Amino acid sequence: MRKKFVIFLNGEYKYSQEFMDKLVSENTVCFCADGGANFAFKYGKVPEVIIGDLDSIEKKVLEYYKSKSILIKKFPKDKDFTDFELILKEIIKIEKDNNYMKKIFVVGGIGKRIDMTLSNLFIMEKYKNLVFLQENEEIFYAEKSFVLKNKKEYEFSIIPISEKVEKLTLKGFKFETDKIDVKRESSRLVSNVICGDEASVEFESGKLIIILKNNNKIFNSRFV
Repeated sequence: MRKKFVIFLNGEYKYSQEFMDKLVSENTVCFCADGGANFAFKYGKVPEVIIGDLDSIEKKVLEYYKSKSILIKKFPKDKDFTDFELILKEIIKIEKDNNYMKKIFVVGGIGKRIDMTLSNLFIMEKYKNLVFLQENEEIFYAEKSFVLKNKKEYEFSIIPISEKVEKLTLKGFKFETDKIDVKRESSRLVSNVICGDEASVEFESGKLIIILKNNNKIFNSRFV
């Protein structure tokens, strides 16, 4: 089984222990961005690396991970990148190994601070394989057509981040479209529902943030 990356950021945490145990399994390599280590500690997870200026991590957590010989990389508070992006730069150095999954899963990436939430989401335009997770929600980036399988009854929203999405066709949804152009400022693509076992999103050009929500909160195996 290929290894996967999981990043703990310092946002909101409303995850169950079951969810976290499934996500962070034996094949997982964890990174913590400063205060994200507090939550890794709470869920009993041991990171590979902790990165940041260390102004948010609790003293007892820092001392515990030091006792476990966890690699801790301290950066000055005044720096050109967020702790999150510093982690992504570290991952780039090792993800060329084909034994790692393409996707990088992120927990605690939204909430608390609107500036950090927006920064985290828009960074997907640069690091395209990020998937932000909530217990029943996942957020990812797309700039080419894709198909979703086994997501029937999931809520589905598209947030365009390019000026417009060209020739967008949605099939397998409650509200389908046929080669329409949608401008960034339009709210037309919010709050759709997947109706079939397979749903396709086809478009000629555009940059999209996709939000999938499972209101039944049924735990699934999307992490493996």
